[in-house]
Parts: sequence; structure tokens; C-alpha cells
Amino acid sequence: MDILIRLTTLFLVVFSAFGQTNSYYKAGDTLYYQNNRATYLKTNTLIIIKQTNVAKNRNTFNVEKHVLDSISNTYILNARFITNGLQQLKANGTFTSYHKNGNISAVGETVNGKIGNGIWTHYYENGEKKSEEKLSKETFFNDQKVNLVVNFWDKKGIQTVENSNGFIQSISNENGDTIKGNYKDGLKNGLWTAFDGATKVYEETYKKGQIIKGTCWDAEGNAMKYKSVFTKAYYKKPGNGNVEKFIAKKFDASSAGIIGNILITFIVTKEGNIENVAVLKGLTQDYNAEIKRIISEMSNWTPAKKRGKSLQSVYNLNLNFKG
Repeated sequence: MDILIRLTTLFLVVFSAFGQTNSYYKAGDTLYYQNNRATYLKTNTLIIIKQTNVAKNRNTFNVEKHVLDSISNTYILNARFITNGLQQLKANGTFTSYHKNGNISAVGETVNGKIGNGIWTHYYENGEKKSEEKLSKETFFNDQKVNLVVNFWDKKGIQTVENSNGFIQSISNENGDTIKGNYKDGLKNGLWTAFDGATKVYEETYKKGQIIKGTCWDAEGNAMKYKSVFTKAYYKKPGNGNVEKFIAKKFDASSAGIIGNILITFIVTKEGNIENVAVLKGLTQDYNAEIKRIISEMSNWTPAKKRGKSLQSVYNLNLNFKG
């Protein structure tokens, strides 16, 4: 049995489960998602179709994404965009995201589910402009793209970064920390710090947007050093090679000749254990059950880490059976 396994990178709102043609859907229909993939179960993320055949293109849909607010227990608007098809939902054209209060959070152009090369404008919750950013190649000879901060305004409306150079002091949307640092040519440069009130949370040194070193402190003041802000969960060593080997070794097919993909998602806990294994797109019932069994047996993963601290994360697999 030839089994090829690869990690899938899900960007924006990419999913696969329902039919592609719009003959199945009409304006007003609602689709639910789990880990950015369609599901028949009610979840905390949904898409409402606002218009089909956008610009008279058969498989284009104007949609709204809504997410469940844990405080009010109601679905609130998260984004508006146009997608080519619904089997694999990919934003094309203008993409607008929203704060919980309904004001615009960011707006920019997308191409086939990815951020376009133009300027993306970000806004504070009060509607005032926060920053203008864009993706750009690292060098003429390197196609890898990095995010550049072109202009930045503080909450008082004072511009502190202009033409990609300057200083920012901003409040983190994630935890409310105060973040300070410099941009040079649109990239982080020099010392960056974060404070929770008067308490320093972390400090990091950057050169041309790349972190050189970092130190964070826990609530007891213990220091932890790191060289990457975020690392993904992995089994034995980085990459998916060991995951491939484990599944190929353990897989016991109940039948032969099955061709197609199985899309799997599961949680890697901060202790390195596996939880909530789910088949998002399956083949036969036997194949699906066998894959769930094998993954559930895996242990001793290295969890994802942010600033040296272990955290729970979602892991996605695309298993390609070639018969």
C-alpha cells in the first residue's frame, strides 16, 4: 500500500466537503465549519451565502463568515469576501474583516485564497486607521514573502512609522500587553519589548525582521530563552516524515485498491498527547476508522511552542491513498 502523507496549510477559509457547483446552494444558505473545513454539525464558525454567480461567473459566491462569541453566545460578523467555488473556498478580490463591535478591522485584496501584493489597511476598534502593510519578496532572488509595515498610527492618531521606518507602541489584541519596538525598511529591527502593566513579559532582538534571540518571564519571574517566536507541534523531529512512517507501518487496510484522500484533524495538547481525532473528508468506513485508531495511539509528541512555552494546537493531515 502506497501511502503519501503531507501536512496541509489552511489559509483564510479553505475547506473541502460539499459540492462545488452552485446548483446545490442559494443566497441565504448557511454552512458550518470545524477547523476551517465544512461539517454537517453545528459549530462556532459559519458561512452565509449572500449572492451566487457573482459577476455572472457560475461558481463564484459572495459570502459572510460569522463566529460564535463566547460572551453573548451569538454569531457575529467576522469577514466578507467573494470565493471561487465552495468545495475549496478561496477568497478572491476584496477581503474585509471586522471587529466584534462591527467596525472594520482590516481590508485588502486576495488572490486565490492568499493575501495579495497590495496594501492592506488595518483599523482600531474605534474605526481610526492603525497601519498600512504589504507583502513583499525578501530579495530579488528569493520568492519567500515577508510582511512589511509601511505606515503606523498610534491610538491618538499620531503617525510614528512613515515610509516603512519608525517606532511603534501598541496594545496586543491577544492579551493586552504593551508592545514597543522599531521598524527599519518595514521590518522589525533591534530590541522589541512587551509589558503587562509595569512587568516586562518578554524582550526580543531582531535583525531585518528575523528574530536573533528572545527571553520571556513567567508569573514567578523565571526566565526562558528561545530563538523562534512560534514552533509547530511535531512527532520525534520537525517535519512530517516520522508521522508518515508511523502511519505506513501501522496501517492495516481491510481492502485493496482504494484511491483518494483522507483529511484528518486532531489536537496536540501542551503535554504532547493526541485528542479529538476527526475525519474531515474520508474514504471507506474501514479506512477512516483505521486511521483514527492509529493516530489516537501516537504519543510523546513535542507540542507547539510560543516564546518557549508549550501550548495546545491543531494539527492537520492530508493522506493520499494511491491504491
